[in-house]
Amino acid sequence: MKKKTVLFLVLVIIFCSGATAGAESPSVVKIGSDLTVEEGTKVHNVLVMGGQITVEGTVENYVTAIGGSVVLANTAVVGGNVFCLGGIIVRGRGAEVRGSVTEINSNDISQAVTNALSEEWEGWSWIFAVISMSIFLGLLIITIVTVLLIPKPVRLVSAAIKEKPFKVTMWGLGGLVLIVPLAVLLAISVVGIVLIPLEMTIVLCAVLIGFISVSQLVGRKLFEVLKRNDQSMMRESIWGLIILWLIGWIPYVGWMIKVCAIVIGLGAVLLTRFGTNQHI
Repeated sequence: MKKKTVLFLVLVIIFCSGATAGAESPSVVKIGSDLTVEEGTKVHNVLVMGGQITVEGTVENYVTAIGGSVVLANTAVVGGNVFCLGGIIVRGRGAEVRGSVTEINSNDISQAVTNALSEEWEGWSWIFAVISMSIFLGLLIITIVTVLLIPKPVRLVSAAIKEKPFKVTMWGLGGLVLIVPLAVLLAISVVGIVLIPLEMTIVLCAVLIGFISVSQLVGRKLFEVLKRNDQSMMRESIWGLIILWLIGWIPYVGWMIKVCAIVIGLGAVLLTRFGTNQHI
């Protein structure tokens, strides 16, 4: 339980502690390639998946590498946290990091699995916790990328959920009911069989966008309760996702709430045509 709590707090601190980027210091996101913040350059946040981050200049908030390493040169200044999953962190003698430095690589994961299989860590319950954390981390990454790349569709889907909750719920239930019959109809013909993977991909994308939109609404509601309405869409989405993930751990009712969120989100995506139609 202590390790689950530590991992959760690390993720919360890393992804939710940053403020909104200003125009003069943008956030940088790269997928599948290396990134270098050169000396004399200032950026707000840095997120790289599948590549190495080299910091020689200034990063005002967080530095996050998924599937790569982080190199902090002697001239590097990081105002927030440095997080590395699947690589190592190399820190020069003069590098300044004002937040925490967290490194999780293959050795850490292997050790965690070994401990989970021993009597020390309550066996399979720890395995399930690791799987749940992995799913949450995956959703967190997808949420960050989605909000960064296609914020307008997410905003339109969220608006549909807020304005017409009953209608989007009906659309969601209808969409779930039609998934299997449509797959059966496609399986009748040779051409249709080829289209079944496409159908599953479309459904998966719709579910993800819908769930992210529901998370954004939940996060916005949280900040409204806290009387902090000037939050960015990214922060609302991440905190909403964290809340839904925590709710999922509630016995008996947690999974039902998650299913409801999926149904509502799917319905809103279908109603708005994947967030492209605001006239509903």
